[in-house]
Amino acid sequence: MPFRLKPTYIVERVTDINLHDLMDDNIKGLIFDLDNTIMPPKTGILPEDIAEWLEIAKLDFKIAILSNNPCSVYVKEAGEKVGCIAIEKAAKPRRKAAVKALKDLDLIPSQVVIIGDRPLTDILVGQRLGLITILVDPIMKQKENRLFKFLRKLERLFVSAPKKSFSDKNDKI
Repeated sequence: MPFRLKPTYIVERVTDINLHDLMDDNIKGLIFDLDNTIMPPKTGILPEDIAEWLEIAKLDFKIAILSNNPCSVYVKEAGEKVGCIAIEKAAKPRRKAAVKALKDLDLIPSQVVIIGDRPLTDILVGQRLGLITILVDPIMKQKENRLFKFLRKLERLFVSAPKKSFSDKNDKI
């Protein structure tokens, strides 16, 4: 049987995540990938709709950023904008930085969701730790160069249909 990743959920954008469904699953923490998940890569700009959604999420969830980006200043500034801890050089799918994020959040794996745009880094580390996983489409997928578009398509070959879908509530929050 070929290697397959099965995210718990697949959504188009972070703002499509239904926070009520996560609360119903006893989720207390959200770990986000940074580039192409909550911010366009290397911009330091948090889109307004995502910023508003994160503010609402912070009312009920502990939040962290876990990024493979090696630029400490960039990742820390992103964490300050969001108002959460931010860990750079995470080396996902390795578990060490994700375990640190869990400790920083003071939560156990069954209480945390990891959200990211890369199946072979974000989703894989989440599955290795027993977290609920949410795969999102990259924010800037139309503006990526051909090599990255090819790699994303290749990566998606390893993704099976999600295990669950969010309820069809009009209010995703």
